[in-house]
Amino acid sequence: MAWPALIGPASLLESDARTPRWLPGAPGRLEAAIGSRNADGTLTIHHYISDQRRPDDGWRRGAAISTRATGPASLFQRGRPDTTAHELIAAVPEPDGLVGYAWAATAPLASGWRRIGPDKPPPIETRPPWDGPDDAREWGYGVVIAVATAATRLRNGWVQALVQVDGSIYHLHRQQRAGGVRWIRHACLRLADDDPVLDATEPSAKVAQVSGERDSQPGGTGRTLSTSESRSGVRGTDLGVRFDHAGRTFLLFGDTHWSRRPWLGTRDAIAEVLDPDAERPDVRFHGAPLNVRGLNLRGGLVTMREYDVPLDAFSARGQLYGFFTSNHFRDEQPMGRSVLARATRAVPAIDPRQRRRPVRFRPLATFSDHRFVNVSVQRHGDHLLIWGSGTFRADDIRLARVDLTAPAVVAGLARGGVAPFLDAVRYWTGPDAWSADEADARPIVTPGAHGEVSVRWVPEVGRYLMLTMGGPDDPAGAAVLLRTATQPWGPWSPRLRLFDWIAGGMHPPDASRRFIRAFADGTDPVGDAVFRQQARSTGAAYAPYFFDARRDGDRLLLRYTLSTWNPYQVVLMRHRLRLDELTCSV
Repeated sequence: MAWPALIGPASLLESDARTPRWLPGAPGRLEAAIGSRNADGTLTIHHYISDQRRPDDGWRRGAAISTRATGPASLFQRGRPDTTAHELIAAVPEPDGLVGYAWAATAPLASGWRRIGPDKPPPIETRPPWDGPDDAREWGYGVVIAVATAATRLRNGWVQALVQVDGSIYHLHRQQRAGGVRWIRHACLRLADDDPVLDATEPSAKVAQVSGERDSQPGGTGRTLSTSESRSGVRGTDLGVRFDHAGRTFLLFGDTHWSRRPWLGTRDAIAEVLDPDAERPDVRFHGAPLNVRGLNLRGGLVTMREYDVPLDAFSARGQLYGFFTSNHFRDEQPMGRSVLARATRAVPAIDPRQRRRPVRFRPLATFSDHRFVNVSVQRHGDHLLIWGSGTFRADDIRLARVDLTAPAVVAGLARGGVAPFLDAVRYWTGPDAWSADEADARPIVTPGAHGEVSVRWVPEVGRYLMLTMGGPDDPAGAAVLLRTATQPWGPWSPRLRLFDWIAGGMHPPDASRRFIRAFADGTDPVGDAVFRQQARSTGAAYAPYFFDARRDGDRLLLRYTLSTWNPYQVVLMRHRLRLDELTCSV
């Protein structure tokens, strides 16, 4: 079924309503009116809002404006800001004609819109023209159906847009940069993936909590795999990306909170897994954070603040290399760029008691600030395969590769010379086609709202396994999802739902198996209070990263790490997959 227009040219505006942290000249709230299809062909129009206080402030959906719209709504405002007379007005086409609805801009988001009767076309200010891309390189295989633009005070006048690609809704910035401008995705409001979603025959189960001192799950053992606060000073962390190097197994962790060392902020962590094949492996955190310091060829200093996290690592001729994100909030993006770095020691020494000697990486170069900001990498033969997504939790997945046998690639990295490596990067542009230009990279999985992505080759089943999460308003729901393929570019199998983290992690039938905080009113024993924002909220699940897999008869025993927000920790999950589920098709 073809998608109708869910937004129109005037479905977006920056209102004069002030956010709680408003300062003179700061941007106001973004307001949007977005439709969804009804069974009878009409639309339900919902109000959406984004405060724009921080680049990671998400869009929130408010009350329905109309449930019988025959087309997209238009927005405008009237009245003096910060008074009860300040209102947002929606002009909605309905079967009886154009109808006006009003909402008090000072009211709670969930409060109702009131019908103010038949309306004439509103006096809407002229919207900026849309001059963004609409071809397959930008949008995968989707078609741009409708666009709404708005002039805003963000960065002294950045134009912003909502773009409907088939049924998905994306928020874009028209970034003004040195030497020109570019349109780039900023957020996904709704992911409309019409491909089927299949359910695994049994859901994933939690094995143990990896990080932190105590497991608050009612039916848990109380002990984590690391007892990381008393042993290493790690109160809480997220991510947990496994890599193997020099016969040892390590985990990389993201924004980490350190006991009694507030000056470390959210500096990242590394741990060694001493017995990775065990059912409950012993995890030993290093007592000092990761340190990525120094200038690189492009992009300036590497930063180590929130959202500046390790992504993955690989070995080449005994040297260890890692990918990291850097420059959070640059260009109003949660993650600014990805950086390739080299460990200053071939084999990091992991010591829980060490508080002063961090594991050091030296940055070599910016890898990407567009399509490959979040990456998952793996060596396969003579090639390094790099799967990546761009804007955090708003983009498709693409593929690049590097021929490590190309002249001076590995030898250059060992000396700190990264130019041959960057020159050898090739981006997948279609069957049997590769390009040296990142802008040519085509999605291998689309439509997308991806952030963290984890891909590994499992030789026992002859397939690549890809772990991702569901997107906003995704038909797959709040779930850990698996795809498989025999080639790194696909075709990828339909999404297989491994774990519904709301049903299985927050509200399981057996309450003793609950390990994600479900209630924020102080009555829930599950969770922790690592920092203020997290302590006041319920939990969530994100960042599934492949840990290991082994074949057991007609099953594949798959384990992966998962972050739970509250508790602000990482857990180890296990899933028993039937082999025929790996090749599932509809």
